[in-house]
Amino acid sequence: MKSLFITVTLLSIFSVVALADSKIPEESIDCQVARYYKYRADKQAGRQIFVSYNGVKPLKNAYIEVVAGDRKEQTPLSTGRPDSIPVLLPADLGVSKDDTILVNLVLNKKNTISKQVVVPYARQWTVYIYPHSHVDIGYTNTQANVELIHKRNLEYAMELAEKTKDYPDGARFVWNPEVTWPIERYLKTESKEKCDKLIRAIKEGQIAVDAGYVSTNTSSANDEELFELFNYGKKLEKLTGKKVETMVQVDIPGVSWGVVPVASQLGIPYCLALFNGTDRVGLAHEISFKPFWWQGPDGKSKVLFLQPGAYTPGAHNKGYMFWPKMAGQTDPDKLLRVVKTDNPRAHFIDPYINQMLPELEKADYYPYDIFPMTWCMADNTPIDYDLPEAVKSWNEEFAFPHLKICTATEMMSAFDHKYGDQLPVLKGDFTEYWTDGLGSKATFTGHHREVKEDLVQTETLWSMLKPETAAPRTAFEEAWRNVILGTEHTWAYMNPSQQPICDIILNVKLDYFRNSDKMQKELFAETVKEITGESATISLFNTSSWTRSEVVRLPEDISGKYASVVDAETGREVTSQRLSTGELAFWAENVGALGAKQYRLSTKPAKKQASPAIKDNVLDNGLVRVVISQETGDVVSLLYDGEEFVDSKSMCAINSYRYLHGNDEGSRATKAYNIKIRVKENGPLVNSLLVESDAEGCNSLHREVSVVAGQSYVSFNNVLDKIATTDKEGVHFGFAFDLDRPVIHVDLPWGVMEVEKDQLAEGNRNWLALQRWLNLSDNEKNVTWCSLNACAFEVGEMSANILGGAFKSPEWIRKIKPSSTIYSWALNNHWHTNFALSQDGSIKFEYRVQPAKGAYKAADANRFGMEQIRPMIAVPVDQQFTYSPNMKLSGDESVVVSMIKTIEEGKSQIVRLRSVSDNDQVVFLAWDTKKPRRVSLCKSGEKPGSEQIADGKIRVPAMGFATVRLDW
Repeated sequence: MKSLFITVTLLSIFSVVALADSKIPEESIDCQVARYYKYRADKQAGRQIFVSYNGVKPLKNAYIEVVAGDRKEQTPLSTGRPDSIPVLLPADLGVSKDDTILVNLVLNKKNTISKQVVVPYARQWTVYIYPHSHVDIGYTNTQANVELIHKRNLEYAMELAEKTKDYPDGARFVWNPEVTWPIERYLKTESKEKCDKLIRAIKEGQIAVDAGYVSTNTSSANDEELFELFNYGKKLEKLTGKKVETMVQVDIPGVSWGVVPVASQLGIPYCLALFNGTDRVGLAHEISFKPFWWQGPDGKSKVLFLQPGAYTPGAHNKGYMFWPKMAGQTDPDKLLRVVKTDNPRAHFIDPYINQMLPELEKADYYPYDIFPMTWCMADNTPIDYDLPEAVKSWNEEFAFPHLKICTATEMMSAFDHKYGDQLPVLKGDFTEYWTDGLGSKATFTGHHREVKEDLVQTETLWSMLKPETAAPRTAFEEAWRNVILGTEHTWAYMNPSQQPICDIILNVKLDYFRNSDKMQKELFAETVKEITGESATISLFNTSSWTRSEVVRLPEDISGKYASVVDAETGREVTSQRLSTGELAFWAENVGALGAKQYRLSTKPAKKQASPAIKDNVLDNGLVRVVISQETGDVVSLLYDGEEFVDSKSMCAINSYRYLHGNDEGSRATKAYNIKIRVKENGPLVNSLLVESDAEGCNSLHREVSVVAGQSYVSFNNVLDKIATTDKEGVHFGFAFDLDRPVIHVDLPWGVMEVEKDQLAEGNRNWLALQRWLNLSDNEKNVTWCSLNACAFEVGEMSANILGGAFKSPEWIRKIKPSSTIYSWALNNHWHTNFALSQDGSIKFEYRVQPAKGAYKAADANRFGMEQIRPMIAVPVDQQFTYSPNMKLSGDESVVVSMIKTIEEGKSQIVRLRSVSDNDQVVFLAWDTKKPRRVSLCKSGEKPGSEQIADGKIRVPAMGFATVRLDW
């Protein structure tokens, strides 16, 4: 076992004389100071030095004397080699500062050799070791084999924990499954006897539970998805009585700001991030080993955040000998069960801490004596069965660094309790880096955005229609589980060109998207089955908490035999139009909040009404005037209320197709060509122009630009017939607005971020992610822009052109300059691992642009964004069906009902209120026909808090949310 030594090259007293006479000394001593502390005879921890004697005199009866100030300690020589005589120093030397001592080798009464030695400062470290196996659901093996590996790990971990339960503190084994997915799979599939054993192990602290279901792209999640991410962990907390207090996010660089208020609400005070380390991590490595209190967008919630470097030390030092044997091995019987060697101390943590501890001692940002680290053999690997023996042996040899096998919560609470009041408080989005991978299968990820919102609406609609009927919670949770597995960061095999394993893994991944879509549709059908009828009566449901008016599109299978639409209450015909798609569109006006309105389909021809102007390449509905370039197919003019909203000086216009090869600069992007413009929809309600063209990377490109009578927004529905290619490529749609150095606000899960100002310095600026909308504004006007299918966008330029790992690449942007141009990064194949190499076929990208006069209003932007991705729901119903809304929300318009769900077998409901206001707002919930027995503000999760709401008055924090529980 080797220890790290610092050689001190100071001259001895006799050396000085010898040099003066230009003679080589006959005898001298050298001293090497070890970094580590060992156990002294008095049980205290002392630094060790090794004294080397350079001479020929016998050492019989000699001893070493250490002089430190007025203290002297003598160490008789035993059988130590003359070239390495170990000596333990007094306990306090070198602990808090450099110390200087005098080391004397006393040969006899007349002959002493001396040397002045500096004992360099070395902290008395406690090293917290988090043992885990990274859960990559796919990547190294099929999803089935990955599940098998992690379930086996639970069993071997329980076995090892039991074997080491009487070991000294720090050496007792504990296993961290990292996320709850392995536990959920185990309890779902194994026998009752095995499940009971696992639950006991969790209760006894042998198996830890961390909060998240998987490691996921939190920036592409929607509001409610983040709550569902922690749902199973909180279930285990209730089942076992063991608090679940830490979210562990592994591999992914960056975490959405929205995690903070959700974790805080659920009683999860800690976030431990173990990122990839080098691969497409941007600037994320610069936040490593800098713990801080992360304050949420609401300014009140907070979690302790720590990124202790990468999760790879174990893989680099030991796992490299084992994980390649498992990668791609599809025979489960040939998968390695545990990592076990004859020498547990070999290939241990020594090289890693020998490098890191001195670095952190010199760093001005790390005054702590806690060193957090991970010990993982690699992705989807067995546990290191040697770990308890190695730690036990180490701690028997060294007093410091003291090693401790730990859980994430033990590691984080150690920082909290010892240094919590000293840690800085930071506020802002840790903008994620791996959202680019979502563009590698844009068809699936685009539709996935819609499915999530549909699922929230179905939950809400169930609660509107059946407030006291037990909801199919198991089915809802399974749908959400598949949603989360779709968002989860793993996609395909680590070598995406290796077949057939890559396609096997990728198809299972894509099944998560398909399953969530199918389950959502089934849940919706279950929600409305009791009211659905084959009649001409359409009930239009508004799941929003404000009155809405919009175009409703009835599919041809419902509306095909009808020609017009009548307001069932007034008997008056409403504006309608048969579209070229076969849909029957009609204008629904003033549908009440959380309410419904009925319409009747009629076979009578619709009354003729004047249509807005549409001619050649111009759309004009009297509110907005849109001009499309006949050379590029881009919108080169957008007039609203006499103001121009297109920046004519930008490299793009609006809805500009740009195709970029690999890492080419944006100026080399190609445009659409061979432009043909024709009228697609022409009627009293919807008018559109279809731009058909050729475009690089596509067989064809169709861009439909449409306006609605009486409405000021413009819709862009783009469809690519994509050509498959493995050459690196990116598709971008540019939107250049005529604004003066605008401020950009971005909708995030449970927060709104101002670009640059509200981003942590280490976050991604080459591309960002939005939930539903963003708004660009100057002092005179503003634009709300919605992307329904693609979450990634760029500011000012096509800066998402970085290929490969790009570790410490100078191309990573450190500051975003103000710009009125944004690009939707629609699709790409930039990754070199894990994702599909190409994509083809029909892929749609939909955008909405709402120009407005005056300053940015968060409430307006948020409502517009939610309306685009949560349209009102049209259901053919029995003629006898009636519905009256029971609940209503009043107060500031910046507060909305985000979701309602029915729980506890129909005995209770959860209402989530979200605010985009910069100030706390007071709103009121009221009920009409049926009032809840009790209304409570939930302080932790969805449990009723002690604060009862008698008058419906609720205070919602600025940029925050309130969870309200209704008990019937």
